[in-house]
Parts: sequence; structure tokens; C-alpha cells
Amino acid sequence: MSKPPNKRPGGRILPARRLIPQIEPQQQFDKIALAINEIYKHNVSQLSFEEYYRTAYNLVLSKNGSLLYNGVRTVLETHMRESLERDILQRAQTADANPTTENNEAFLFSVRLLWSEHVTAMLMIKDILMYVDNVYVKTAHLPSIYDMGMCVFRDTVLLASTGSSGLGMRVAKAVLRQISGERNGEEINRSTLQGISNMLVELRDTTSPMRTVYEVILEPQLLAESRVYYHDMAALRIKTMGASEYARAAQADLDAETDRVQTYLALTTAELLRGVLQDELVTAYAPDILTISDDGLTQMLDRRDIPALGVLYNIYSPLPQPLSVLRSGVMNHILALGGQITASLQASDSGEAKNGDTLQSKPGTTPEASLGAAAKTAMALRWVQDVLALYDVYDEFFHKSFNEGSSMRSAINDAFIEVINANNRAPELLSLFMDDNLKNGLKRKAEQDVDHLLERSVLMFRFLKNKDAFEHYYKVHLARRLLFARSESDDAEHSLVSKLKVECGSQFTLKLEGMFKDMQLSMDMARELRGSSEYSNLGLDLNVSVLTPTFWPATVPAPAPAQQSSSQAAAEQPTATNGKSNGEPMSVILPNGVLSDSVDAFSAYYLKHHSGRRLTWQYAMGNADLKVQFGARTHELNVSTYQMLILLLFVDDGSSSSAKALTTAEIQQLTHIPEEPLGRQLQSLACGKYRILNKTPKSRDVSPADSFTFNMDFKSPQYRIRIPVVSARSNIETEKEKAASQAVIGQERLYLIEAAIVRIMKTRKQMSHDMLVNETVSQLSSRFLPSSKMIKDGIGKLLDREYLQRSPEDPRLYHYLA
Repeated sequence: MSKPPNKRPGGRILPARRLIPQIEPQQQFDKIALAINEIYKHNVSQLSFEEYYRTAYNLVLSKNGSLLYNGVRTVLETHMRESLERDILQRAQTADANPTTENNEAFLFSVRLLWSEHVTAMLMIKDILMYVDNVYVKTAHLPSIYDMGMCVFRDTVLLASTGSSGLGMRVAKAVLRQISGERNGEEINRSTLQGISNMLVELRDTTSPMRTVYEVILEPQLLAESRVYYHDMAALRIKTMGASEYARAAQADLDAETDRVQTYLALTTAELLRGVLQDELVTAYAPDILTISDDGLTQMLDRRDIPALGVLYNIYSPLPQPLSVLRSGVMNHILALGGQITASLQASDSGEAKNGDTLQSKPGTTPEASLGAAAKTAMALRWVQDVLALYDVYDEFFHKSFNEGSSMRSAINDAFIEVINANNRAPELLSLFMDDNLKNGLKRKAEQDVDHLLERSVLMFRFLKNKDAFEHYYKVHLARRLLFARSESDDAEHSLVSKLKVECGSQFTLKLEGMFKDMQLSMDMARELRGSSEYSNLGLDLNVSVLTPTFWPATVPAPAPAQQSSSQAAAEQPTATNGKSNGEPMSVILPNGVLSDSVDAFSAYYLKHHSGRRLTWQYAMGNADLKVQFGARTHELNVSTYQMLILLLFVDDGSSSSAKALTTAEIQQLTHIPEEPLGRQLQSLACGKYRILNKTPKSRDVSPADSFTFNMDFKSPQYRIRIPVVSARSNIETEKEKAASQAVIGQERLYLIEAAIVRIMKTRKQMSHDMLVNETVSQLSSRFLPSSKMIKDGIGKLLDREYLQRSPEDPRLYHYLA
């Protein structure tokens, strides 16, 4: 076998290696050290940054990074010590010995200048030594060149021992002296302080790197000295200033310190320093400021000092305890003024009580006596107006002084809730106020003014705790407006009910809306009646309002009549229900003839179209227009139904007679008008402005033996005359009537409580006594606040009627029985 031929040895010829001149590492570093010194001398234009970068590169590449890094630190430390000795220490000593503003400024400026030059130099040095940062520093886990330079400044300059304390502490004291001088009105160089603060913020503490030197040596002293300064300032001011002046001074201090922080201190100091001022200027003297004699919170509120109150709120509102004090002060002032308003009303009630009792003890009341009743009504309306006016004042404070703060809104509302509900007649008076405005207060008012009036009314309604009591009175007043056409605006009536519906829900306004529906149905029925054949059988223009008893109040006191057609009110109810829905005797006698025939004809027409129903006529709620001839003169008299029945007694064979005389007792026997309203009707006809009847004797009181004759000599320049009914009382209830109303309201509340308990138990099936009571209160609180006793009574009745059952194991646990 033959062997392969031998290969020739091969290979590449490498180029000769370049000979790099060998330079000692120390020599290379000395070159960089020289460059650093030149940088500090501001001779950078003579330096080649590329050359020094390459030198640093070679040192790191040749494993001499440690020599370079430590050497640079040594150069920086040397330069800092020399600069400290040369430029700063002498100024520091001067500032300590003679701490004037100028000396402090010179010292701080020299420190700031050294810092500024050092930062500028370090930015250049780190660029030269960029390769050191990128390679050596990372592998050796050391601070970057720039950070190392910051540490050198901190340790060599600020933390160096220079006499009694380190330079950093002397810098802090100089800064504090400058701040103190500025607080006392001296002008300082804020730019220098800004530079010092920036320096201290940028440097990190040696023991806690997460904290800055600013937080260690300056901020604590600043806060401590500020606390002492403002503590002394507050103690002086509280003795010499009024509340408004004190508040303005405190606000000025807060603004000044905020500006100080934003201009030349660290922003982290803002909240801390503000807290110091708030503690010393506000919290420490919060109650004392408000009670400063002659110029405290009460005086500011009384004179409606909106700007001063605004300043006071601004310094109190961020702090829970002072804000609570301010809320209490405002609430107490509202309660005091509200108490005065209510006291004036109660004084009026007390002053008129005797007169009011006299009015109730007699069949009728003289016009002079009724002036006291009118005054009481005016006082009642005035109470609502004054309370709303007081609320308007505080609402203005809320918007203009209290920055619409929710805490102050709740304080104002809580106070007015207490003021309003302290008057146990508040539901009645508010309803009277609404009634008066809907009857008389909307004339020549723009739509927005009407809406504002309604909103104010609903606002006060919102503060009522016993809204069901308001509903009771509002139904009576609404019924009177609807039945006697006293309302000025149907739109306003419906708008107010809509607002109440928004406040309390549809259940609250169900009966009110039912009353409007009854009136509308009655008007529709009247139009249908006029188009029917039965209309000719009436014999007169008869308008009838057919009412659903469950919607309408049991009684509706009749005001002065105002309609222009004969009108009656009838109650519509199921045949199984007694027709005497309001206690008025059904035996009121109508004279034979047109009137009685018309009533019978209407009843027949109604029952023909509404089988299974029953009408109960309520004559006390009606009114009529009569044409009456006085000799040669004829007048149209607008009178109540009772007055009409009385006047018809004096008609003989179709002609008026002045000879016919009837006593009170005889009139009562012929008409069966109840005694109490009969006396008032006779007073209206014989003792008022329009004396249609002559009375013997000529006294203003009406007794059973008094005699009445028709006044043929009556004269008046007016053709149409309204005969107002003398009121037996003011529109405000007497104590007896109030007690009756409370009994009705109490009974209605019991029904509501029982219904609420049944609803709750039907859902829960079983509940403990305490939970049931709490849930019942929660459900009914929008209408009234039931007492525990009322709920307990309701539970007892439901147990008796077997809606509920006690648990055999736990008597305080109830089960619902389906």
C-alpha cells in the first residue's frame, strides 16, 4: 500500500505588534488629578476631554481602577479642605460672633458658591471618568463618581468639625437666623437660602441614606423654632386682638410660611410647618378665639361679617377639633336666635290665651275680639318668615364664608332642625304659611319668584320631624282652598304637591292628589250635568263638589265665602258607611221649594250614574250667591250656606219683610244649625260691617233670647257684597283643638306603625324585638319618629290579632303568621 504524500507545513505570518509606550499608572493618575484641579480653577478650555477619557480608560483596562477611584476622592477632599479654610471658615466665625443679616448672608453665600462650583465641576469630572462609572464602579459596587463627589462635600465641608460644631449645623443656624429676620420684617436674599436648601436636600444623611441632610440638620430646628415663635406670637395676639383680626393675622402667617416654603425651603416642609402653625395659632386657642369679648364669633355673625367669617373658616376647617368648635359656635348662635323667634310667638300665644279661651266659651265672637285671633295668625306666619329669613342669612354664610363645606352644611341644617322642631306647632304653622301664600302671596309674582317661595316652603318642610302632622294640617288648608276657590294658582298648588312627593314619596301625597282628582271629577260632572235633561229640574245654578272621605279631612272650617254660584259639598262613600263622616247633624233643615228640590234632584242624578254609593251633604262647607231686595235697592250677597238658610227664614211669600222677628233659639230650631256656628253666622249678619239683620239688644254677643229682624234700611254703594264669617278663633288651633288633632294623628300613626311591622315581618319571617323596633323606626323616620312605647303597643295589638306570635323559646323573638 502506498503512503499519501507529505504536506508542507503551513501558517499565517502575523503582523508585528505595536509597541505601546509603557507609562506608570501613577503618572497617568497624576495627569487626571491635574485636570481635576484645572477644572476647579475654571481652566477647562485648555483641557482635552478625549485625552483624559482615554487615560482613565487605560487605567481601568490595566486593572488600576481602584487607584483612580480612590485618588480622585483624595483630590476632591484636598480641594474641599483648602476651599473651606480659604473661603468659608472666617465668614462662619464672623456670622457666629455678630449674627447680622449681612454677616449671615455672606457666610451662606460662600457656602452656596462653593457648592455650586463643586456641582459644576463634578458634572465635568464624571464625563471624563464615564468609563470608570460604566465598568469599574459597577463591578466594585461603589457609588458613582458624581455621588462620591457629593459625599466628599458632605463629609469634608458640612460634617467637618469646625470649632464648637460642624459647619452644617452652623449653616442651619444661619438659615434660621435669616428666616427669623424675615418674619420680623427684615429683607433677606431668598436666592441664597434657596440654594442652601437645594444643597441640603440633594445630600443624603450618612446614617440613613433614605433621609436628606436637610431633614436631619435643618428641618427639625426650623420646626422647633417656628413652634416657639408662633406660640409666643399667639399668646400675645389673643390678649390684644379681636377674633376677626386674630384670624386675619393667622391666615397671613399661614400664607407667608407657605410662600416661604415654595420659594426657598423644601416642599416636604410645607405640611409639617403648616401643622406647627395650626397647632399654635388655631388649635391651642380655638375656643378662646371664638369667645373674645366684643369681637368673637357671635359678633361676627350678628354683623354678618362675611369676609371675616370666611377667614375664620379657612383657618379652622382643615382641623377636626377647631372645626368642631366652630360648628358648635354656629349651631349655638342659630339655636339662640331661633329660640328668640319661637319665644316671641309663645309670648304672643300666652298673651292671647285668655282672650282665646273667651272666644271658645261663647257661641260667637265679636269683630273686635277676633282682632286678637288675627294678630295670633299674623304672629304665626311671622314665625315661619323669620325662621326662613334666619336660614337665608346662614345659607349666605354657607356659600360665601364657609366655602360650601359639607360639615358646616350639616351643622346649619341640624341647628335649624332643632329650632323648628322645638316649636310643637311647627307643622301647623308651616301649613298656615303655605296656605297664606297660595291664597294671597302669589299676586304679581314672576314664575321664578313663585318657584323660589315654594322651594323655601319645602326646605322648611324637609326639616320637620313630624311630617305626618304637617300632612294633617295641610289637608285641612288645601281642602279649604279647593272647596272655596281660594287658591290663586292651580299650577302652584300642583307644583307644591309634586315637590312634597319628591321629598317623601308618592304614599305621602296620595290623599292630596286624590283631593285634586275629586275636584276635577266634580267639574267634569258639572259639565255633564249642564248638558243633561235633569239640569232643568235643579231650578238654580248648583255646583256640587263630590268628595272621597278617605282623601279629605273630617272637618273643613269655612272661611269667608268667595264663589259666585250656589255651591254645596257632598261626601261620596260606600253605602255601608255611615254618611255622618264629620259629625255634622244630617238634620239641617232646608226650606221647602227650589233649594231642597235642587238637592234632591242632584242626589237622584248622581246616584243614577253611580249606583251603590251614598251622599252625605256637608252644608258647613258650602256658600251661595243671593239677590236680595232692600226697598227699591237690590244687592247680590255672597254668603255661606248657613247664612243663606238664616236669611231665607225672613222671606215671606216671596217678599222681604222687616216685621218678622226671630230669636236665636227659634232660628236654631227652624234650621238645626249647630249652636256654635249659628252664633258666628248671626254675628256676621247683624254685628259686622254689613248689617243685613237688626239685633236686639244691640250687644255684640249672641245669646239664645236675642231677637233678629231683617234690615230693610240696609245701604251700601256696592252692588255685590261679601259677608265674611266671623271666625270663632284664629287659624291657629286652640289647646283643645290641638289635643283633638293630636289624637287623630296618634291614631293614624298607630295604623302606620302596625302596617310597617307587618311589612317587615312578612319579609323577614322572624325578628328579635330590638331589631324589629330599629327597623320600624328606620322605615317611618321619613314621616315621624315613633317612640319605643308606640311600637311596643303596635306589636301588642298585632299579637292580639294573631298577625305575630312570640317564640316559645325566646319571648323577645317574634314569628310572622301568614
